[in-house]
Amino acid sequence: MSRLLLEDLGPDLAMMARLVQSQLVGAMTAFFQKDVAAAEKVLARDDQVDNRLGFIEETCFQRIAGEPADSPRSRRLRGVFRVALNLEKLGDYAVNIAEQAMHLSRLAPEPTPFDLGNPTRTALAALDEVITSFTDGDAEKAKHACRCETELDRQYRDALTETFRRLRRPGQDPAFLITHLFAAKFLERIGDSILNIGETTLFILTGERLKLHQYLHLEQMVTAVAPERGDAPLDFRQIWGGISGARVGRLLVGAGDPLLWKEGAEGKIDEEVRAMREWNRVVPGLVPDVKASYQEGGRESFLGQYLDGKLLRDVYLTRPWEEKLRATHRLLETVRDVWLTTMRKEQPRVDYVRQIAERLGDLYAMHPELEALRGRTTRVFGIEHQSLAELLERLATIEPHLAPPVSVRIHGDFNTNNIVWGEERDRVHLIDVHRSGDGDYVQDIGVLLVSNVRNPIQDARVVGDLEAINRRVEQFAGEFARLTGDEHFDVRLTLARARSLITSGRLITDLAFARSLYLEGVRQLERAAGMAA
Repeated sequence: MSRLLLEDLGPDLAMMARLVQSQLVGAMTAFFQKDVAAAEKVLARDDQVDNRLGFIEETCFQRIAGEPADSPRSRRLRGVFRVALNLEKLGDYAVNIAEQAMHLSRLAPEPTPFDLGNPTRTALAALDEVITSFTDGDAEKAKHACRCETELDRQYRDALTETFRRLRRPGQDPAFLITHLFAAKFLERIGDSILNIGETTLFILTGERLKLHQYLHLEQMVTAVAPERGDAPLDFRQIWGGISGARVGRLLVGAGDPLLWKEGAEGKIDEEVRAMREWNRVVPGLVPDVKASYQEGGRESFLGQYLDGKLLRDVYLTRPWEEKLRATHRLLETVRDVWLTTMRKEQPRVDYVRQIAERLGDLYAMHPELEALRGRTTRVFGIEHQSLAELLERLATIEPHLAPPVSVRIHGDFNTNNIVWGEERDRVHLIDVHRSGDGDYVQDIGVLLVSNVRNPIQDARVVGDLEAINRRVEQFAGEFARLTGDEHFDVRLTLARARSLITSGRLITDLAFARSLYLEGVRQLERAAGMAA
């Protein structure tokens, strides 16, 4: 795969890989034989590994300077550097093991407390395979080599368990046990670096940086939705990675229709799959149709219908007023249909205070300075202002009496990043629906309104458009309140706005802007308390 490795970098990388393999073999041999001289040789050759990394790093950076970030050559150069970086880490682990060998030589001889031979063979075989997979451009070998990481993890856990068991017994030498445990830990870390090299190989071959389990999930689901695809190529492109850690992409199998792929923590994805199926039962086509899903190892993926269109946020920020108006009109018509279809004469739980309180920890972790702003009662121009804690406590006693007379199905995180508008067919679709359920319609309205103001925007025209859109949304919600006899709509909308304003700061890095949203949210809480008095 000389073209993959780019000109003269291939031989240098191959030489670095063989040197690291030799270092690891030498380190483990020194450890098993308690050979100080062999360990010292490993330490002496570490500079050779570092020098190889320095040369490859400099060469990659020089060549990548004029390349577009998404070009195949840029991807290959980044891959070569990542492989070299992980090889250097492997060299460091060889040094760590050699140092443990020197320490072990000074201890009284005892029987080996647990097996290190099998993890050593596993690590060395996987390293040889993953280097071959990279130089040959072999995805199957890369995936097979990556699987050693799970096995080395298991073997380390076994060593850890045995170490704890022996430490509880009398007559054991803790230094002897811990020295062997350190060696087991370095072998486990070697598995992590092998996994990184394998995933880098897959990145170079496919153009997308996915974890091994994500590739395996994709393979399983593609087989389920397209069992006859044969050698049809897969074209995968990431769309975005969410703040929750989920990844979303567009998958094309041969000449078929594009599919939406999403992967994340099993609990959240499972909630979303169930919510999507429920949404499509209530309003067919409003959310992507789930084609297949797959769970393994605490992670879950699904393939669904790919939605053609733009995020509503992008429409609102970049498109002409006529398009913004058209998208908003379609959105509100869709929301009205959902509310009327799912409306039940049952009061939902109103818990904006709880939602604020639960998110304050994340907010203050991001911006510790905010905690002191309303940490105690203050007096401004002779007017007393309660602390945030006092405000929340006061409103918590009021909230239960503010419930609307009806429940509807709500999105749960109804911001403009979770709404897709298809201009060609003039249709609205919802995404990221794992928080969906029956609830207070005002919660979705509050989130939508605040999502139009929680980004610092300098363009006065765009700001004016967003303000006009928010007035239309608020008027629409007010009409539904009158239709259903909702006497407490204004108070709850103020609470809902406060909830979204205060908690939005945990997603914003700009302290000054987060501070302005936070203080406006507290002001809205004070207003709600006054309205409900």
